[in-house]
Amino acid sequence: MARILPIFVPHEGCPHDCVFCNQRRIAAPVSPEPEEIRERVCAAYRAGLATEVAFYGGSFTAIPVERQEAFLQAVYDTGVSIRLSTRPDCIDEYVIARLKRYHVETVELGAQSMDDEVLRRARRGHTADDVRRAARLLREAGFTLILQAMAGLPGDEGTWQYTAQELAALRPDGVRIYPVVVVRDTALYEMWQRGEYHALTVSEGADAAADMLEVFLAHGIPVIRIGLNPTEELTGGAAAAGAYHPALGEMTRSRLFFRNILRDLKETSLSGKRLIIRVPKGRVSQAAGVSKEMIHRLEAMGAAGVRILEDESLDGYAVRTLLE
Repeated sequence: MARILPIFVPHEGCPHDCVFCNQRRIAAPVSPEPEEIRERVCAAYRAGLATEVAFYGGSFTAIPVERQEAFLQAVYDTGVSIRLSTRPDCIDEYVIARLKRYHVETVELGAQSMDDEVLRRARRGHTADDVRRAARLLREAGFTLILQAMAGLPGDEGTWQYTAQELAALRPDGVRIYPVVVVRDTALYEMWQRGEYHALTVSEGADAAADMLEVFLAHGIPVIRIGLNPTEELTGGAAAAGAYHPALGEMTRSRLFFRNILRDLKETSLSGKRLIIRVPKGRVSQAAGVSKEMIHRLEAMGAAGVRILEDESLDGYAVRTLLE
């Protein structure tokens, strides 16, 4: 498994201020200089702490070329692989040739939505067709392609499932799912304060992420992250509203188990009955839910008791239920 050393270059290269974004609060206040990056990477590599460097927090391929190449050169011959995140409208044949020259292996595209009206209202400055074109160019060039998707942007009234279907059709090597978090000092925060934007709750965000997760799993596409990475800044108040929770990924996956439990029960009444649920090995706590949320839901539906057991014959999110 790759050991990723993140290097944050907040807002560098970004031609627009997306309504939801404040990377200085989410990730880091300023970018390190190339010399500092090289020292950090070499030290981490010698200590066995890094096999890959990831440039996050900006639109890397939109950074002025001289500075962009200085960042890449700082890492180029250190023994680690390189990944970076960027915008779909900042990928073309010239950009791809540059990334190939510096042996970049993975590109993460901030697609966010495949609904053009949602993208417009989020002030993304690109279209769904830009995502399709960039994904095609990167796949044809042999890069590992990761797509980033959001749920709950302004105007996103359930279109996240459409987004998931459209992104799955692009055959990425992995995806990240980010239900919206309202971060202070953003346009979205001001919209939320004025009552012009309704933020997803944590529970709603987990439900939306579960909707997307089901789509990606059905297409065999790995989901490598759900929800923003917790930081002291976000936990300390920068996350003013929305789907911010350190265990959002676990909550999302628990919902998939819950949905499959209900499907397996086929609307059978639970009233006064004990429910035994068999799940794949190592997935008992996930099926039970954070703070046993899913068990409490089943009990609220009438179950007299719920017992979850491991079953080595099952995998993924498969379940078997028995009522006593």
